[in-house]
Amino acid sequence: MRPAEDDEPTTDAKTQPEAGDDGPANAGETPANGRFADLPERYRAVVETFFDESQVAEPAASLVVVTYQTDRDAFESVLSALRSQTDDDFELVVVDNGVEWNLAARLREVDGGAVYAELVRNCGVTLARNLGARLGDADFLLFLDDDAVPASDFVAAHRCAHAAEDIVAVRGRVVPQSRTFYNSLQRWYDLGDRPRPFLLNIEGNTSIDRDAYRSVSGFDEELGGRAGHEGIDLTYRLMRAGYDRESVVYRPEPVVYHDYATSLLSYLEKRIVSRCHRKRLSMRRPELFEFAGAYSPPDDGAFEQSPAERFTHLALDAVTRLGSAAVRLKRALRPR
Repeated sequence: MRPAEDDEPTTDAKTQPEAGDDGPANAGETPANGRFADLPERYRAVVETFFDESQVAEPAASLVVVTYQTDRDAFESVLSALRSQTDDDFELVVVDNGVEWNLAARLREVDGGAVYAELVRNCGVTLARNLGARLGDADFLLFLDDDAVPASDFVAAHRCAHAAEDIVAVRGRVVPQSRTFYNSLQRWYDLGDRPRPFLLNIEGNTSIDRDAYRSVSGFDEELGGRAGHEGIDLTYRLMRAGYDRESVVYRPEPVVYHDYATSLLSYLEKRIVSRCHRKRLSMRRPELFEFAGAYSPPDDGAFEQSPAERFTHLALDAVTRLGSAAVRLKRALRPR
């Protein structure tokens, strides 16, 4: 079942452009009937710089990457992996939420070209992804994080998964780049070797039919900032819109290499941010995490923890709870 397309996504008032803004001050080569001109006005108004140098005619997939404080070496690894794809029938769409080096100049050198939009400020990952999806020409959207290195058959594996009848969205597998204790705690990264209906809870390794994406207005822009659990929310709204549970699936074949954390501090920071976003989403949609709880990890023994691992996980969870409570208290005491 494919609901009718909703052409105008919702937006957060904090990121809503001022009326009458005609667009970017430096739009590059922007044809009157090109991608930029075809954007809704509110998206055009948050773009500072734009160019379309994609050389892929009628691409099978639009691969969207959002950058924010991205390390140049890490992004070079991503670009290198994209050059080595076994399936090169895709266009690269990059939305720049803010980096400290000349990303635009680097993308002008990319084989096959790229579509690039630099935003006037950090408008949050959900708005940036939705903007990138709007800029894409393909009927098939593929989202990749700016520090996630895709396997050589990443694009091919996602396209193959969508070849199955009635598949609307696919969440792939994440393999840590380094063998650290913190990465070993991320049991939801790799759900095993068997496909199954599952949540889109790895947003940086997700593909989706463009019509389905637009039918629910993409990611919820009111989540703003770094968001958090936005893929779970997107899955929920797809189900609410009438898509079948079996049409949104985990597939083990599309692989990206990515570290959740490399230090105790970065691990706790991510966990605290995630918990705060979960609290906010629970207030916004009280039924969301009950819905998410219906998806359980595979019962194949791979997710069993040793007593030491369980103790450590409980201790870190307690620290996370205290940290998120401190963040909420700080926000509550902030002058309004």
